[in-house]
Amino acid sequence: MKKKYTIIFIPPDHSNTHQFQFSKQTRRVLGSGVLLIGVMMAGLFAHNLYLNQYIKESQPTIDHIDQLNSALVERDQEITHLNEMSDQITNDLKSIKDLEEKLTSILKINPTSSPANLSRGIDSADQSFMSPNQTIQTLDQQAPIVAEHLNRLERYYEIAILQKDRLDHTPTIIPAEGEITSYHGYRGNPFGGKSTEFHSGIDIACNYGSPVLATADGVVTDVGRDPVYGLRVDLDHGNGIVTFYGHNSRILVKTGDQVKKTDLIANSGNSGRSTGSHLHYGTIVNGKNIDPLTFTSFIKEDPPNV
Repeated sequence: MKKKYTIIFIPPDHSNTHQFQFSKQTRRVLGSGVLLIGVMMAGLFAHNLYLNQYIKESQPTIDHIDQLNSALVERDQEITHLNEMSDQITNDLKSIKDLEEKLTSILKINPTSSPANLSRGIDSADQSFMSPNQTIQTLDQQAPIVAEHLNRLERYYEIAILQKDRLDHTPTIIPAEGEITSYHGYRGNPFGGKSTEFHSGIDIACNYGSPVLATADGVVTDVGRDPVYGLRVDLDHGNGIVTFYGHNSRILVKTGDQVKKTDLIANSGNSGRSTGSHLHYGTIVNGKNIDPLTFTSFIKEDPPNV
């Protein structure tokens, strides 16, 4: 028993007691365990003190890292915005170039400068000295300008298309090559005598079988033989404008055909009431016969003596 130790637990109500016996060796083991636990607790406490001090000393660095992360996120957003603005400007410039090419084609003009130079954005040499914020501000300022230029060109293009369509449907050319031998209005009777008659168009002297062209886009509304104008073709150009071509030797279109300006529609001849091979060309606007030269850039000369 000298080499053993006893621990007795006595309850307050004096009920059965409990005792535990352990040897000196067990005591040493328990003591060593308690000492080890104490050392570990002391180590953990010291480690916590060290960590607290380290965190306290490192807090400025941590705050700086947080600021850098925030700055990186903001910079990523700026780069995304820059890319979006750059893509938008690039797309707008491409649309501007396409519209300018269409406009120059419609208006038949030669561009004086390259469309790509209309708005070059930021010069690369200048951009290298700009901060991201300055670059964004510059793009933000230029993007609306490019967009407004694009919107303006789109409006011009719509107007040009409308005007081109109207021009295409307006009889602005002479339908055959040759000298105008008789103008619109009253004239002496070409078949002799001293009487006068109203001439409903112009007469163009041309060889038998010469090409007769449509003077504007339109629809063939009538093809047939007329007692006065012989083989006659009528075209409806819309907007109340109708043209007709008489004294032909051959008709090359039929009723309902869609024709374009300068399309070949007939060959000139001497059919009907005619004194020789020529083309009679007339114009009717809203049911009223008018001078065909009203629409053309042809300079009217004094009519020949008849």
